[in-house]
Amino acid sequence: MKIVLTIAGSDSICGAGIQQDLKVFSAMNVHGVSVITAVTSQNTRRIISIHTIPEDIISDQIDTVFSDLQPDAVKTGMLYSSETADIVRKKMREYRIKNLVVDPILKSGTGAKLLQDDAIEELKRLMKMAKLSTPNIYEAEVLSGVKIKNLNDMKKAAKKIGNCLITGGHLNAVDVLYSNGEYHYFKNPEGKLTVKLHGTGCTLSAAITAELANGKNLITSIQNAKEFTTELIKNSIPIGHGANILDPTLYYKKLELKENVKKAIELFVSEEKSYLLVPQVGINIVMALENPETINDIAGITGRIIRNKNRVIPVGNVEFEGSKHVATVVLSAVKFNPEMRAAMNIKYSDEIVKICKKIGFKVSSFDRRKEPKKVSTMEWGTITAIEKVGYVPDIIFDKGSIGKEAMIRILGKNTTEVVEKSIKIMAQLT
Repeated sequence: MKIVLTIAGSDSICGAGIQQDLKVFSAMNVHGVSVITAVTSQNTRRIISIHTIPEDIISDQIDTVFSDLQPDAVKTGMLYSSETADIVRKKMREYRIKNLVVDPILKSGTGAKLLQDDAIEELKRLMKMAKLSTPNIYEAEVLSGVKIKNLNDMKKAAKKIGNCLITGGHLNAVDVLYSNGEYHYFKNPEGKLTVKLHGTGCTLSAAITAELANGKNLITSIQNAKEFTTELIKNSIPIGHGANILDPTLYYKKLELKENVKKAIELFVSEEKSYLLVPQVGINIVMALENPETINDIAGITGRIIRNKNRVIPVGNVEFEGSKHVATVVLSAVKFNPEMRAAMNIKYSDEIVKICKKIGFKVSSFDRRKEPKKVSTMEWGTITAIEKVGYVPDIIFDKGSIGKEAMIRILGKNTTEVVEKSIKIMAQLT
């Protein structure tokens, strides 16, 4: 496993700094080690106090790491003082660090100063040694002396700073990379940041550093890190009364879950008789994260699995919010049994219901004709079927109503289990 060193300040709420860097490293499959430059007393709303670590202790921390390990990349964050920046610069030169990423942190999102004015020149010297620095708009203005109002200003500032990625999340949703005399542009798919966030810059720079350690080139490292950070921004967490934090573990939980859904779809499609289970509206297969709250926490197909003669074809991609109908079934089921996080819908027939009972599946149903007005059919129907038997069954069906196709839903702990249940059903069909 690759080793990545972060040299930065400590954050008491673990949303930025050393703690966030280490979480990002772990999520990106590198081993993180750390050197602490300062201890901050802060929460999501403000920084109350800063205690700097003595220079000799910082130096000892760096030497101790390098006397036993050989980090594949190093990231610096909050340095605070000129003395600390000077020590770090000298040590990076001493240990000949090639993959050095400098996050030039000048102040917090709440406005607290995190680098003393007399340390800026020393920070610039460190940045000249780096493969990349990652200033935001404010930091780029201070470091370059260029007032940034548009993309051309970002380019001017980037060239003056040298080998840097200026992040434009709060300006124009475009990041500008200047490296080895060339410009590259990265558009943020979510547009300008509108939610107050804590630790976004730390997350991005740590992710870039991890990707460099893993052997990726600079462009690929930035692209992957931006994808990673963007996904976390979309799912930021309000843990306090101020800015939201980013949870690095969530990204890979989602990737893993989407992969599980894809494999289940492949398994279903590979079955010779799978076309016998496809209803007119098509099939969706979904699975939820643990403790889902909305359909945003459930992955499914953006289209459907449809029938084409004697074969089935998946149409669309597996994404979170990819399903509403079947996702609502899962959202309702987990309220009764948190383990039942997956479902799929299949064609209804009396024969299939009889097969389900013959196999030994637990079966329940609801009657759409009894549905109250102004309710979600799938929520009401699922809850009604569960309450009828007192547990979450394997099978919930309804016989439809005017304009509504009859349908069977298969439920399970994961998508593989759900599809395996469908395979048992189709094996009995002729």
